[in-house]
Parts: sequence; structure tokens; C-alpha cells
Amino acid sequence: MDVFDLARNPDQIGPAYLFYLSFAMIGLGVCACMLYLVRDGRKGAWFYLLAALAVTAIMCWLMAHEIRHVRAVKAQVLSGGFASVEGCLDQFHPGLANPSEADSGVEQWSVAGQRFDYGADEIRLGYHAVEPDGGLVHADSWVRVGYVRDDLLARNDIVRLEVVQHACPPAPDFAR
Repeated sequence: MDVFDLARNPDQIGPAYLFYLSFAMIGLGVCACMLYLVRDGRKGAWFYLLAALAVTAIMCWLMAHEIRHVRAVKAQVLSGGFASVEGCLDQFHPGLANPSEADSGVEQWSVAGQRFDYGADEIRLGYHAVEPDGGLVHADSWVRVGYVRDDLLARNDIVRLEVVQHACPPAPDFAR
């Protein structure tokens, strides 16, 4: 049995501060440049200033959501109150180790009516290793999944994953 377990190491659960802060800082830099151009009398600079302010505000809001969500996940993990499902996979679509613009490379699978999806290049707090990149989940796996739902981003963050390989018949592919 293969196991991924953040529940045993709740100190590893944390937000991706640098990811959101980098976008917010870039947005603030663009805002400063646009303010300079507005002050200089450039036509159209107001539009770009408003767009930069909107993007910066959205990134700050997403960072605040991520911080709140991580606190909620950590509290549920510490109390053992996260949801859990188990069984053979209902459906499975393998992700890509190196996604491109043509294909997002998202791995998708469902068990007991709950859908899980993640990509190799995603920055998230839970499990997100795709099959071709050494991930634990395969089409013929039996899984027990502990997860916390993020309703805003419409995803399930996996905090505990137990996998028994080759224990079930292969699940049909989502894409077919």
C-alpha cells in the first residue's frame, strides 16, 4: 500500500505565499508605471491602470482566500474532521508530466461519486502528483482518500491518500 499523508504532518500544510505575492508585486509595479504614464498625460493609460489594479486586487483576494482555506484545512486535519471516501475508481484520466497549451495535463478521477483533479504544475497544498510523473493513482487502483472541499475554487484538496495498486478492474477514461 502506498500512502501520502499530510494528516501526520500538519506543519507541512501552508499557503503558497510567494506565488500570490509575486503576482501582487508585479501588479503593483505595473500600477506604478501606469500612474507615471497617467501623470505624463499618455492617452489610454487610465485603462491599463484600472486593469492592473483589478488584477492586483484579484490576486490579493485569492491570497486571502488561500490563507483562510489553509487555516480551515489545518484545523480539520488536526481534529480529524476531514471527509473520506474509498473504493475502486469510477473513472480515471491520466495527467501529463509536462503539460502544454494544447492540453492542460490535468489528472482526473472519481471514487464513490467524489471527483478529484490536479495537475503536475499546480501549486496547491494537497496531493498533486500525476501518474506519468510517478503519481500513486492508476486506473486499476483501490483508494482511500481523505480530503477537504474548497467550494470557492470547486476542488477537493487531498490530505491523505492510501492506494493499493492493481486491486481493481481498470476504470474507464473520462475523455472517452
